[in-house]
Amino acid sequence: MTRPTRRRTGRFRLSIALLACGACLTAASCTTGGEEGAPAGGPTAPPTVHTTPSAGARPGPLPLDGHFLSREDHHKLRSALDLLVAACMKRAGVPLPPAPAVTAEPPRHERRYGISSPDQAARYGYHLAGRTTPATPPPVTARQQRALSGTPDGKPGPGGSPPEGCNAAAAGKVTGTPSFPADALVVRQLNMDSFEQSKNDARVRTVLRKWSNCMKAEGFSYAGPLDAPRSMADGPRASAREIATARADVACKERTRLIGVWSAVESAYQHRLIKERAKELAAARRERDDRLRRAAEVLRSAAPSS
Repeated sequence: MTRPTRRRTGRFRLSIALLACGACLTAASCTTGGEEGAPAGGPTAPPTVHTTPSAGARPGPLPLDGHFLSREDHHKLRSALDLLVAACMKRAGVPLPPAPAVTAEPPRHERRYGISSPDQAARYGYHLAGRTTPATPPPVTARQQRALSGTPDGKPGPGGSPPEGCNAAAAGKVTGTPSFPADALVVRQLNMDSFEQSKNDARVRTVLRKWSNCMKAEGFSYAGPLDAPRSMADGPRASAREIATARADVACKERTRLIGVWSAVESAYQHRLIKERAKELAAARRERDDRLRRAAEVLRSAAPSS
């Protein structure tokens, strides 16, 4: 799912985040069109799923993945923006604030349908592996802040920095807007739509009930796998009860084939959405390619000549 953008309080790299952005019990039920009695082939009929979900399925690729910025794309854009911001600040004679520590992001779909790894459940419960309390952000002086983020009166900032700030000025050279590059709105919207549509699909509702009943038999009462972490993952480390809950959670997912079913159903919805919004997605892809081309030009121009 999408992640909230950070407030612009430092270098552009402080704002770019990986979005990484980011949720049929049997093979026979997975090959049907949806609820019994649904109009086959009708405009509102649930899409047909042709795959057979396995018990040990993990969240894998989804059809929309190719429309998102890849990790390599993010790296290229972030590097270009960092160069532009650094050059802007240097011209203004304002030192850059220290760069923040970079935290590795989990795979895009790692927890789309809740936790899925028995090993991580046993070691970390619902906590993210290796994730600790966030470090205190590097200090940013008022002068640096004005140079980076702009001035409210529209006048040049410290050292003659652009009125809109070095961050927005850098963004304009890559995106043509004051905003940093992100996944296209239509891509993010369809990503959320497919999740909600699949969650409300009869095949997924059935397997969610099976999962909930399995958990109840283990002594845990949850309506769905996304409810459990909300009450448990706030502390610095997992408690014994959290680990016990997480282990039962993953075991019940495997017994009911929840992840395989949900992923297969959502893939079918994404395929349909991609066809329905093909023109918008094509336009978003062209815009993405243009931004990556501009970023590549920035990086080439900054590379030392051989």
